Amino acid sequence: MRILRSYILRLHLVPFLLGFGVVTFILEMDVLFDYLDLVVNRGVAVGVVTQLFLLSLGYIVALSAPCAVLIAVLMTFGRLSQDNEIIALRASGVNLGSILLGPLAAALVLATGLTLFNNHVLPETNHAFANLLIDIGRMRPTVRLQEGVFITDFPGYNLLVQSVNGRTNEMRGVTIYKLNPGGPPTTIIARRGTLSYTPDGRTAVLRLRDGEIHEIPPEEGGSRRYRRMVFTTHVIYIAGAGGLLERSVRDTRGDRELSAKALTAERTRLRGEYDQAIKRRRERLLDLGAPVQALESLAPERLPWGARLTGVVRRLVTREDPLERFFASRPDLGTEADLWRMERDALRRRDASLSVEIHKKFALPAACVVFVLLGAPLGMRVRRAGPAVAFVSIAFFLFYYLCLIGGEELANRLLLPPWISMWLPNLALGGWGVAATLKACDLGRRSAPALPRHAARAAA
Repeated sequence: MRILRSYILRLHLVPFLLGFGVVTFILEMDVLFDYLDLVVNRGVAVGVVTQLFLLSLGYIVALSAPCAVLIAVLMTFGRLSQDNEIIALRASGVNLGSILLGPLAAALVLATGLTLFNNHVLPETNHAFANLLIDIGRMRPTVRLQEGVFITDFPGYNLLVQSVNGRTNEMRGVTIYKLNPGGPPTTIIARRGTLSYTPDGRTAVLRLRDGEIHEIPPEEGGSRRYRRMVFTTHVIYIAGAGGLLERSVRDTRGDRELSAKALTAERTRLRGEYDQAIKRRRERLLDLGAPVQALESLAPERLPWGARLTGVVRRLVTREDPLERFFASRPDLGTEADLWRMERDALRRRDASLSVEIHKKFALPAACVVFVLLGAPLGMRVRRAGPAVAFVSIAFFLFYYLCLIGGEELANRLLLPPWISMWLPNLALGGWGVAATLKACDLGRRSAPALPRHAARAAA
C-alpha cells in the first residue's frame, strides 16, 4: 500500500507544477502588459520592473496553488481511470479511500504552508509592492500620468494630457487647472510640455510651451475682469510634489499588508471604539428622554440571539423599530439619528472588512483540501484525460473565485457575516466533495474481485 500511495503522489507532481505555472501566467496576463509598458514606453529600469513583477506574484501564488491542486487531482485520477487502473484497484479489493490519504496529507501540508505564507510573507510582499510603486512614481513622474485622465496628485493643480512620452517626460495637449481658493480656477493650455524635478527631488517643474493662460483675477470693489495671456514658454514650480527614487518605509499599512495577528489587534481596537460610541450615544439619548427599550436598537447585532430574535419578532408584529419610533416623535433629533446611522454603519463596515481579510488568510489554503475531495471522485469518472480536465478545473475554480469575491462584497455591505461569506465556497464544494468521495469509497468496499466472463464459464 505504501508503494501505491507513493506512486499516486508522484503522478500528482508534474500536473501540479504545470497547472501552477499555467494558472499563474493566466492571472498575471492582466498586468503583464502594464509592466512591459513601464519598460518600453515609460523608461523604467528592467531590474525595477522585474522586482515589481516578482512582488506582485504574492497574491497570485495564493490563488494559483489551490487551482493547481484541483488540476493535478483531476489529471491524476483521470489518467488512472483512463488506463483502467481504478477498475483494477477495485477488482483487487483495494478501498479507494485508502489511496486518497496520500493526496489529502499532501494537500494538508500545502494548506499549512500557504497559511503561513498568507500570514507572514504575503503582507510583506504587498507592503514592498506598494512602496515600490510610490518610488517608481517619484523616479518617473510621467508614470502616473494617464492619457485623457485628470491627475490630481499635484497639490493645488489638476492636470490633463492628451499624450505622454514616458522616456523623455514630454507631454502634448496639456490642460492645467490651478485651484484658487474663493475664486474660479486658472486654466492653462499648452501644446506641449515636460515634467521634471529640481535637483533635490522635492519640487516638480512643469515647462510648458506654446500656450495660453485664462484667468479671472480678483480686483478691488468686487468687480472681475477676464484676462487671456499667450506665452511661448511658461514654467510652473510645484513644491512638495515628489522625490528621488528611494526605498521609503511607510508607517501606515493597508488591510492586505497586515498579518492575521495585526488584523485581529486592529479589529479589537475598532470594536472597543464601537463600544465607546454606543456608550456615548446611549447616554446622550437617555438625557434626551429616550425609553430604555428603544436603546436596545442602538446596536442590534451586539444583542444575544434570544434578545435579537425577540426584537425581530417585535418589529415584524408592530412593523416599527422602537428607536426609529422615538426619533420620529422628536423631529428635532433627525440629525442625531442620521449621524448615528452613519457612524454605526462606518464602524461595522470597517469591522467586516478586517474580518474578511482574517478569514481569507485561512479559507484560501483550506481550498487545497476541498479540491482533493472534489477532484478525486470526478477524476475517477473521467474516461479520457485531456482538455476537458482543464476546462472542468477552470470552471470549478472560477465558481470558487466568484463566490469568494461575491462573499467579500456581501460581507462589506453587511448582508452576510464575514466568516460565512469567506467559508461558504469551501463549505458548499467541500460538502459536495465529501459526499462524492464517500460514494466512491463505498463502491470500492462493496466491489469484490470479479473474474472475467470466460474465466467464470471455465470455472463452472
